[in-house]
Amino acid sequence: MGAAAAWGLGRVVTDRFGSIQFLHWIPNSVALSISVLCAVALIQPKWIRMCRMFWMVALVQLAMTLTQDYGFVRRGIVDPSGESPTIRIAHFNANWPGRDAALFAPKLRAYFQRNYRAGGPDVFILSECGAMLGDQFAGVFAPSDAIAITVGRFGVVSRVPIVEARVLFDDLKSTAAVLRFAAWEGNQSFGVLLVDFPSDPVIARWESFSRLRNQLAAMQIDSPDVIVGDFNAVRGGASLTEFAPTMNHAFEQAGVGLGATFPRGFPLWHIDHILVGPLLTTTHYETVDLGLGKHRMQIATLRAHAPTTAGASP
Repeated sequence: MGAAAAWGLGRVVTDRFGSIQFLHWIPNSVALSISVLCAVALIQPKWIRMCRMFWMVALVQLAMTLTQDYGFVRRGIVDPSGESPTIRIAHFNANWPGRDAALFAPKLRAYFQRNYRAGGPDVFILSECGAMLGDQFAGVFAPSDAIAITVGRFGVVSRVPIVEARVLFDDLKSTAAVLRFAAWEGNQSFGVLLVDFPSDPVIARWESFSRLRNQLAAMQIDSPDVIVGDFNAVRGGASLTEFAPTMNHAFEQAGVGLGATFPRGFPLWHIDHILVGPLLTTTHYETVDLGLGKHRMQIATLRAHAPTTAGASP
C-alpha cells in the first residue's frame, strides 16, 4: 500500500514542497497499474481483504485517470455571444532540434495543411526553436500570409500582426518573453506571456514559480490574456495555480483526448500548457504527436467572451 499512499499524498500536497514534489509526478495511470497488479497478485483466500483494498484504490485511481487525464468531466464552456471570432494558437517545444529541423519542417507542413485552412494555425509558437525559423525551414511550414520572428529562445509564426515582442529575462535556467498582437479579423488586441522552465527535477517548482511571479511584478508586467510554454510542472499542481490564479487551463475547459505532452511516444505528464485569462474561453484543445521530438504539440482554439473585450497587454 506504500505506492498508493505516496500517490494519494502527491494528489493532496501536489508540488508545494520541493522535497516531496516528485510524489505529485506519479501519473494516475501508473499508480492504477500498480494497484491492479497488486490486487491480481493477492487473489487468494488469506489475502482477500488486502486484495479488496487494492481494488477499491484502483477504482478511485481509474476515476481520476478518466476525469483528470482525459477530461471526461469539465466545467461548462461559457460563450454568451456564440458568434464572436476565434484565434487558434499552437505551441510546440522543439527542444533545440539541430539537424532534426529538416525533418520537423515537412512534418509540421503536412499536419497543418491536413487539418487547418491555409496550412496552419493563426499563431504558432516554438519553444527552444533553434534553427527552425531559418529560411530553409520556416519557408516549408510557415503559411505565405504569416510572419516569422524569434524572441529569445522562442520562435513565432503568426498571421495576426505582432505589435510588440520582447524578452523579459533569460537566466539560462528559465526564460520569459511577451508578445502583443493587434486587432485582427474581428478579434481584439491581446497579450501573451511565453515561458520556459528548467526540467531539473531537483529544482523546487513552487519556488521557481514564485520567483517568476515576483520578477514579473517588479517589471510591472500586466496580466496577460494567454500564457503559453513548457512549464515542466504537471497540470493540477499548486505552483501553477498560485502563479496564475485567475487563469484557466485550456485542457480543463475543452480538452479532447489525452491531456499529456511528455514524453511524446508514451505521454505521462502534462507539462506544456496553454492558460487563458477570464476574457477568453477555450472551445477546443488537443495534443498532437508529430512523430518527432520529445514533446507533443498542443493546439487551442480561443474565443473572446464578447466582441468588445480587449485583454490586458503585457
